Amino acid sequence: MLAGRAEPRRNLYAMTRVAILCGILFLSGIGALIFETLWLRLSGLAFGNSVWAAALILSSFMAGLALGNAIAASSRVRRWRPLHFYALLEVLVAFLGCTIVFGLPLLGELMRPVWQTLWNYQPTLLGLRFILSFLILLVPTTAMGLTLPVLVEDPLLRQANFGRAIGLLYGSNTLGAVAGAVLGEGYLIAAFGLYGTGVAAGLAVCIAAAIALLIAKIDGDTAALIPQRIFPLRLDVSYRPPWRLLVVSFGTGCILLSLEVIWFRFLRLYVASSPTAFAIMLAVVLAGIGFGGIVAGAIHRRSARLNHLLPVLLLLAAISTFLSYLFFPGELIPASTDVFGLSWRQIGLLSIALMFPVALLSGILFPSIAANVQASVGDWMNSTGITTLFNTTGAALGPFLASFVLLPGIGYQWSLILCAAGYVLLGILVSERSSWSIRRPIGLVTIALCAAVTLLLAIFPYNRADVHFGHARHFLGHLVTKIEGPSDTYQVLRYDLFGEPYRYQLLTSGFSMSGTAPQSQRYMRLFAYLPLAFRPESKDVLLICYGCGITADAFVHESRLKRIDIVDVSKEVFGLADFYSGINYSNPLHDPRVTAFVQD
Repeated sequence: MLAGRAEPRRNLYAMTRVAILCGILFLSGIGALIFETLWLRLSGLAFGNSVWAAALILSSFMAGLALGNAIAASSRVRRWRPLHFYALLEVLVAFLGCTIVFGLPLLGELMRPVWQTLWNYQPTLLGLRFILSFLILLVPTTAMGLTLPVLVEDPLLRQANFGRAIGLLYGSNTLGAVAGAVLGEGYLIAAFGLYGTGVAAGLAVCIAAAIALLIAKIDGDTAALIPQRIFPLRLDVSYRPPWRLLVVSFGTGCILLSLEVIWFRFLRLYVASSPTAFAIMLAVVLAGIGFGGIVAGAIHRRSARLNHLLPVLLLLAAISTFLSYLFFPGELIPASTDVFGLSWRQIGLLSIALMFPVALLSGILFPSIAANVQASVGDWMNSTGITTLFNTTGAALGPFLASFVLLPGIGYQWSLILCAAGYVLLGILVSERSSWSIRRPIGLVTIALCAAVTLLLAIFPYNRADVHFGHARHFLGHLVTKIEGPSDTYQVLRYDLFGEPYRYQLLTSGFSMSGTAPQSQRYMRLFAYLPLAFRPESKDVLLICYGCGITADAFVHESRLKRIDIVDVSKEVFGLADFYSGINYSNPLHDPRVTAFVQD
């Protein structure tokens, strides 16, 4: 009888501890996301703003997280109690995060001579930038990667169900990141500037650390405050990893982050690229993941049940990828609407319709995979660490795969189809023989979902992309050519007069970047004529941004110039130079004095 009374009390203590730790991770998520966005913003001052520079910073960030996950996957907490070790990690994140925020602009000034020296050696330049960015972000990102696995080692947490605990903790941490994305871009940066926002992020992380220490003190863990001369983690790999589940964890991370890049590129046909729009889109993806984690934690009872549901969840993710694109409410935004004229509510509606369903399913998938890994591995920290390691590694690969392989190679629509097919393959990989048995309800559901995917592939309107590209150009002009590059979608339009080409227009995503209309040529040629009028002795010219080549053409017609260097962040802009034609105009890049640089 006493045992029967003690059981509900233990469950109450366990759920109370889960709720407290959820609040701690919520604060941690706020600070971590704000730090990430600030580092990406300020890294342009140190490493440039090209797509390669941004990719290097992102890869360095993900590599540090993966290193922290790897340490958690192969270690045990020694002597120091988990809450104290967690607090130490968060203090490191706060201190080093603020240091990086304040130091990146200074680093840009110090490294400028080095970047200029290596200007003509791009592979060396990119390699040095990656090494430097990795070393700068190594410690704080590794600490971030350790926080969740270390926190699940809390002894009182072990009285709860692992699947429920990891779902709620993971969801809370991600919802904190949502709050960080909204607060940072929506209020903090405008109110306190970049440095003040960095301090606010550090404060949020320190509050999380303080609460963890307070809870540990209440538990009477005073011995853990005594400094130890040994590292609080010790290497101990004594389990056999469940490789099939880990491959699925890797695949889901890779596909979701690939989809995130593809979705953002697609939405830019309707929405202007701005910090506010990016924050809203990011918040929607993170909210889907966070609520998915909460749902997984709420419905979890036994790992075996969700193990059978993994193929169903993956097939649902594939179907949601198709349907969210097919039923995207682009018609709610009239073609004549300026991309800069959309309200945050309109941006949010478009983002939710396109991204939220798949993000929600992804949020349910991760805790479900982690729970099944824990059933095989046993140790809570190791199972969380190794699942997160594979998921984070896949997430690090996803943006590179989407930006530099899928989008330039097959375009955004076929990239979406390929990602949906990836979910189907993962569903088949993780399924068991019983998952296909018509004698069991789960088998009937799995077969029905596979049939639905096959039907969607058969009836899919493969010319759907033309409608969205047409919306971006307001269904005007004659499309000369279209390029989907690593960073933007480019469309060249021609407008005729009396059956002859009159002017051209260059669109980047949904924004008119440049054109050859007479009124436009007037001021763009002045960018060349005025400097030459004030400095007639000039022999060398540096032109930043090529556009349609009007200013470059004006420089080329000046015979006294000896060297003309043209810099643009996109090689696609240079690749479109042969598509423009006009009176007294030829491709300036063919002039032997011209050298084109693709760099920031």
